[in-house]
Formats: sequence, structure tokens, C-alpha cells
Amino acid sequence: MKITIKHQTEYTNHTFEVVDSSNLKPVEVWTICTEMNVQAILVNGKYYECK
Repeated sequence: MKITIKHQTEYTNHTFEVVDSSNLKPVEVWTICTEMNVQAILVNGKYYECK
């Protein structure tokens, strides 16, 4: 499943392939945060911190 996340300060859209957008795996969160250069993301109303 693909998800698109809009960067809050740069206003750019980033698309990622994930297994389940309602429950991201830690490796998916880390990959997204690294590519977007952020410390946390909000996906489907759920807050994920990059560790």
C-alpha cells in the first residue's frame, strides 16, 4: 500500500510503500523519517517518533 506524506515546512509530498498505513512498522517509520529528514511523523492521526 502506498502512502503520501506532506512535509510540514517544505510543503513537498513524499510517497512511501508500507504494509499497513494504520500500523507502521519501526523500520518503515525510520525509513520515512530518514528520507524526509524529520524526527516524527503523523500518519492517519497516529503519531510516530523516529528512534
